[in-house]
Amino acid sequence: MSRPAGGKDKPGWAGALELGATWAVWRGAVGDAAAHRHFAAQAVLSGEPLTVHDAEGRSVSADCVLIDPLAPHRLVASPSAELIFLEPSRYAAAELEAKLRQIRQTRSLAVLRGAPGEEFWARWLSSPTPAPRPLDPRLQAAMLVLEEDLSEGPTPLKRAAAVAGLSPERFRHLFAEEVGLPYRRFLLWRRLRLAAEHLLAGRDATVAAHAAGFADAAHLARTLKATFGVTASQLHLATPSA
Repeated sequence: MSRPAGGKDKPGWAGALELGATWAVWRGAVGDAAAHRHFAAQAVLSGEPLTVHDAEGRSVSADCVLIDPLAPHRLVASPSAELIFLEPSRYAAAELEAKLRQIRQTRSLAVLRGAPGEEFWARWLSSPTPAPRPLDPRLQAAMLVLEEDLSEGPTPLKRAAAVAGLSPERFRHLFAEEVGLPYRRFLLWRRLRLAAEHLLAGRDATVAAHAAGFADAAHLARTLKATFGVTASQLHLATPSA
């Protein structure tokens, strides 16, 4: 994705990206984004109505637009906005409880619905945020190994399961049940977080990619675009939060 042409009248991407284990928040100017979709649920907030186009080109304008997982959409440039990306995990919701409470209180709210079974926001709006609970000690041990292995690439499921003292199949089910996210998706988010930390520190995309266990800068760029709809070069413009 390139920067918008004729960019004097429209803001480009400039701001700060903060990533948690299963969530991300972008604060700042939003440039025009190509039509895309991603596995994360997304909330787009602004102090004034902003516009998002759906797959058919119809526009939705509101102070907060909620976008379901895998719902095709295109953002319209805005000088100031907040983009929240959430994997459908109870821990992501719990960590952002204050921000999600703000969404519920927004004056105007619109939802771009996903396919049947992907309607994350309708379910979330109708139910309270569950309280987090301590992670199973067996998974805590595996998590330490995941962190140690990040720069080498994703930790094989068999290795993580062995550390936890479980069969791979049992580990897979327990991980999804406890974390609220499939093992591979959790690993991807953690590696993206590490890559983003390197990008925001001023390192180039190749260094950031290798540091987070991606094959090369192109691999990282494809993953960033599929997850957030922006490229590594656009994230490179960001400055860390104070």
